[in-house]
Amino acid sequence: MKLTITYEHDVPINAFQWTPKTYRQPLHAHSSLEMGLCLSGTGTFFFGSKQYQVRQGDVFLVNNEELHIAQSDPNDPSHYLFLNFDGALLMSEDPSLLLPYSYRSANFNNLIPAGSPLAEAVIPWMTAVERELRDREPGYMAMAKSALIQLSGLLLRHYHAGLTDSEQRSMVQSVTQTKALAELVEQRYREPIGLQDIAKELGISVSRASRVFHETTGRRFADYVSLLRVQEAKRLLAGSDRQVAHIGFECGFQSLATFYRVFKESTGVSPVHFRQTLGLEAPG
Repeated sequence: MKLTITYEHDVPINAFQWTPKTYRQPLHAHSSLEMGLCLSGTGTFFFGSKQYQVRQGDVFLVNNEELHIAQSDPNDPSHYLFLNFDGALLMSEDPSLLLPYSYRSANFNNLIPAGSPLAEAVIPWMTAVERELRDREPGYMAMAKSALIQLSGLLLRHYHAGLTDSEQRSMVQSVTQTKALAELVEQRYREPIGLQDIAKELGISVSRASRVFHETTGRRFADYVSLLRVQEAKRLLAGSDRQVAHIGFECGFQSLATFYRVFKESTGVSPVHFRQTLGLEAPG
């Protein structure tokens, strides 16, 4: 089951606490990346055919393809803090920060054990993200993003150190190519661009471009282009009085129907409703 994640803030990060059911629920996946911290109790965390016994202080890493679900012990229910966030946020800062989430499920240990140096290092940053998004003090979005980047950097250093030299070279090459792809897309997403055009400009095959982009970001190329277009449309809807139709075309959508469909899939509301929720008029 694939879940659709929406974000409560302009920065694409959610922080929430959750107590799993005491019975096994269906596995699910979602487009966001995720980290979970067991705050109390015990239980089991399932990742595909893998399962981990959970105790307070355990941290779990979840990418955007792996099926997973947590379950509480009936006698001592577990309670978690979860962060989920859009990988594009890290892509815009430093694509290498996505490497810890580029794992192959079968051979990856999702558990960062309680009391380990890595768990002790990342937990304060996880709770900082939750605090900033909860309290909403001035500058909270920048502070939440900064805390997420700090903990992602700690994850990168930890997992990178465990790679062989050849694995490191391969991943660095993939990240370099992905970064070049992303930079070109960010320059040209308002145009009718395709992966074939970008791959040709970079001198790599379309299949290679598609593979490294998906492995590093967890996104299909077309989905990433749509994300950039929606982000720009949100900015223009909130910060200008231009007509909704003009904004859609200006952001690179080739038809109004596509603009409305993709915008609603991403935000949960239509462009007109989005503008209305901000207390703004919606020019025809």
